[in-house]
Amino acid sequence: MKGILWMALAQTAFVVAWSCVKLVGERIPVFEITFFRSAISVVLIVPLVHLRRGSLRGRAVKNLLLRSAFGTAAMLLSFYAMIHMDLGNATTLFNTMPIFVALLAPAMIGEPFERKQLLLILGGFAGIALVLRADAGIFEGLGLMAVGAGFLAAIAMIFVRKLTSTDSVFVVTFFFTGFAALVSLPVAAIGYVAPTPHEWALIALIGIAATLGQILLVHAYRFGHAATIAPFAYVSVVGSYVSGVLIFGAIPDIQSIAGAAIVIGCGAGIMLFAPAARQAAKVRT
Repeated sequence: MKGILWMALAQTAFVVAWSCVKLVGERIPVFEITFFRSAISVVLIVPLVHLRRGSLRGRAVKNLLLRSAFGTAAMLLSFYAMIHMDLGNATTLFNTMPIFVALLAPAMIGEPFERKQLLLILGGFAGIALVLRADAGIFEGLGLMAVGAGFLAAIAMIFVRKLTSTDSVFVVTFFFTGFAALVSLPVAAIGYVAPTPHEWALIALIGIAATLGQILLVHAYRFGHAATIAPFAYVSVVGSYVSGVLIFGAIPDIQSIAGAAIVIGCGAGIMLFAPAARQAAKVRT
């Protein structure tokens, strides 16, 4: 129960961060949001690691950089989609990550692939199609960006799977957020838009909530079995739809609800059955 509670709190923190991204994204460019979100995380993580008397020196540097590159691309795409789509639909499509992990892990890291996973993967893609059709068509560019973010996040999470034996969660997160801050800084500087005091507060909340979500995830997997608590990662999908209704007045239609339910069911099933997906669910962008 402690693990489930920490997981639910972590996902709530992510929903807060994503809601703020959508609010501040009405005027602030996505690269600027990404830079500040990442820079704030770096500032918060360094003293936390120091207090734990840990080290931020990476061991598997190549894998850390690859994880960071794919994770940064996923974050940029997901933020852009969340800003311009219904928040619930964008979050649902981004949370297809476990489906893509199950599909890619056998080829990338030799994880076993079970037949029952194939049915869940096919079901997951059916849910994706429903959400895409609900959000202005299956070939809608924004929807495909959100799905692409889930795909890139899956590759990043597979590298996380490799890194579990060499580097701590704090090292992986530090490299990722530091890399994202450095990559987004030049574009953010060129198109810089000075935030208002209200927007600065939202930007600060994005960084704090996202970092808090990461820390709560660590606690969730410390207190609970991965197979039991991983499906509760989909609290973020439900929370995003609630946020969309309460904050943005976006009421989901039947297709969106049905598609989200299918994605949640298939994604949760994959995390229960696939070791790779269970491990990869431990760290998010």
